[in-house]
Amino acid sequence: MTANPPPSEPAPQYPALGAVMVTGATGLLGHAVVARLLAAGSEVTAVVRDVERAQALLPIHPALRLVTGDVTDIDSYAGALRGMDAVIHTAAYFREYYQPGRDLDLLHRTNVDAVEELLKAAVDAEVPTVVQTSSIAVLGGGDVRRPADEHTPNGNPATGNHYRASKIRAERLIARFGARYGLRVPLVLPGWMWGPGDSGPTSAGRLFLAVARGEIKALPAAGNHVVDARDAAAVCVSAAALGTGGRRYIAGGSWYPLHEICAAVVRATGTGTVPRKLPSSAAMTLASVLEWQARVRGVPPVATRTGMRTLLEGHHRRVSSARAVSELGATFRPLEQTVADQAAWLRARRELPAATAGPLREVRSS
Repeated sequence: MTANPPPSEPAPQYPALGAVMVTGATGLLGHAVVARLLAAGSEVTAVVRDVERAQALLPIHPALRLVTGDVTDIDSYAGALRGMDAVIHTAAYFREYYQPGRDLDLLHRTNVDAVEELLKAAVDAEVPTVVQTSSIAVLGGGDVRRPADEHTPNGNPATGNHYRASKIRAERLIARFGARYGLRVPLVLPGWMWGPGDSGPTSAGRLFLAVARGEIKALPAAGNHVVDARDAAAVCVSAAALGTGGRRYIAGGSWYPLHEICAAVVRATGTGTVPRKLPSSAAMTLASVLEWQARVRGVPPVATRTGMRTLLEGHHRRVSSARAVSELGATFRPLEQTVADQAAWLRARRELPAATAGPLREVRSS
């Protein structure tokens, strides 16, 4: 197995940014942003907490420099900001989506306080642009008849979902900060990100592996907006080059039923079984059972109650990525390509067996 192959992403059709810092560089989105920037000819400074892990995950490339830092401690990496043309901030805390035991203080320090500190440090270092990664979860509306867009007001941050609340609060402080200091801060709002590079793994990566290994037998009859992380990364890079400060860009991909997502995983891996459909009313009970089983076994759960609640909310939400398409040239891969590439990446890491030919198997409801 060849480790860290050079990035294969196509170069964008606009002038390359010279020097760009990426936070959260070993995460699913950050990993894709680094690859996209290197393909575009940029000099990339990746802020990472663990250099050894980063060396195993990120491309081996002469234009990539690793800087040890923690986003909750701006002093640990602020010195590397000088001379940057842009910062693409992808680091975030979202443990409550995929694992119990959330740390709300750490969530706020990572998703809100660290953003403010980064913006201040960028102004001090004369960095002209910081791209903030938000989420379509912040949007307070949008359905099949009238999809949400960038003008849709955000929801109420006091209603339950702490990750969403933190992203809403970060957007508020960015609006105040940009108006005061003139820093250009475009915001990118991705959907549910899937794709290669999910080393965490995220909730999507955990679901992928659970389905491929036949570890989950039922899921709710729900759906959500799925976007390839590489396409979300392309929007982030385009926003850094072309985006308007304070302007939001939705990278929502396409809406898919969960059953269709799982079927694509089974086809791509040649393993596992498509989980049967459960009524949405039974979803929270299922999530509670999965959390309990994981706690007994001492392993991370396939799904949590918070993640399941978020998934059910996404079942009714629809968003439009028209602005990102028209202003930033965004394109979105089909689900089958995303899942096939994710399977290939996992096989290269020996986290999945080789694909085997065979018919699609589904668990039927009794």
